[in-house]
Amino acid sequence: MYFKPSILLSFEEDGIGKGSGRSIPGFDLHEALMQCMDTIEKFGGHSMAVGITIQQDKFLDFREKFEQIAKKAHISEIIPVIQIDAKMDVKDINKEMVESLKQLEPFGEGNRMPVFVFKNLKIDSIRALSEGKHLKLSLKDNNTIISAIGFNLGNLAEEYRIGDKIDVVGVLEINSFNGEENLQINLKDVMRSL
Repeated sequence: MYFKPSILLSFEEDGIGKGSGRSIPGFDLHEALMQCMDTIEKFGGHSMAVGITIQQDKFLDFREKFEQIAKKAHISEIIPVIQIDAKMDVKDINKEMVESLKQLEPFGEGNRMPVFVFKNLKIDSIRALSEGKHLKLSLKDNNTIISAIGFNLGNLAEEYRIGDKIDVVGVLEINSFNGEENLQINLKDVMRSL
């Protein structure tokens, strides 16, 4: 949500904290921890994910050192980039095609879910869900309508109106709810059509 490298630790009664970290493209988390070795009990992982153990009495030193490394790396200037795999038309989406994407699993760091761009869709309905946190849309391409959900994109409900033309980027999925299955786009980003 914040597009920042993060480490989450849990301390036990014996004063040992164990946890894990996740990074963002452009910030090597493993290299950052190498620079903090004097404050860490042990760690392992790679540039995008780590496991870590820290003594509680060294935590404040670790936090200060890690935050300084992150500031020097100018992480606030790193802009998220979405890698798009293909442009698609809504009329070409069907359940069989979406199910066939499962053959590419398991998805993870080295094998991302395919991300598609859909251009010039008309907003048929739009609303915020979960007290404004998420975005729910119905999008129309000629006579074809598809649902879209944007987790943590609820703020966009105020920026767009029914009838606006937008381009969206997301992954395709089958939403199962109350025994019904519907195709939907899980949104990663939205912008006005040019």
